[in-house]
Amino acid sequence: MKKLISLIFLIGLTSMLAFSQECTLYIPNQVGTELHYQITNAKGKVDGIYTQKMLSVKERGGETTFELLQTYMDPKDSNKILTQDTISFRCRDNVFYIDMEKYLNQKQMEGFKDMEVKITTDDLIYPPKLYPGLELNDGSISLEIGAGMMNMNMTTNIVNRKVEALEDVTTPAGTFTCYKVSEDVKSKMGFVNVQLHNVAWIVKDIGTIRSESYNKKGKLNSTTELIKIIR
Repeated sequence: MKKLISLIFLIGLTSMLAFSQECTLYIPNQVGTELHYQITNAKGKVDGIYTQKMLSVKERGGETTFELLQTYMDPKDSNKILTQDTISFRCRDNVFYIDMEKYLNQKQMEGFKDMEVKITTDDLIYPPKLYPGLELNDGSISLEIGAGMMNMNMTTNIVNRKVEALEDVTTPAGTFTCYKVSEDVKSKMGFVNVQLHNVAWIVKDIGTIRSESYNKKGKLNSTTELIKIIR
């Protein structure tokens, strides 16, 4: 919001935000908001830090789209950017959609930049009202990668999504009343299969407050926490 340079632009932006608020969002609801996250491993060591910043809200054809800039920094030097990419979300008929492309490993995707890549997605959705016991839709993303004589296929399926509970969660960013959502993530690349169980605590108009990832044996792999909000 600090970059606004005219009253006309401010009025236009306020109108777009007012429209978008008709949708129940699980991302920041104001342009310029920054979320700061910290990732720790099972032993509590900091493995990563990243930010998400709301860049834009656009309305077109009855659909509102949102873009966030996601930036991963070196945990040993927060001024050093490792990767940076834009992730998209959208809302239509008061249903919130999460672009499955956000599950792609951007660093890995850089290795395919000179290849022909076909991406097919079935996005995740959140209905207007969540409640404990609610089962959510599955999501998927598949890649067909043309690599000369040998093609590769990658798939990720998000299944068994369910709202488990409504709980209070406290992180360095504050205390929030969150929906606890669980899901299973199944990824396959060639003969390599990876299966994870994720649990996330989410809140309206912000997003993820805390998440935990477990391997197929139920052992904790990592924890991600919201540590700061800048509005």
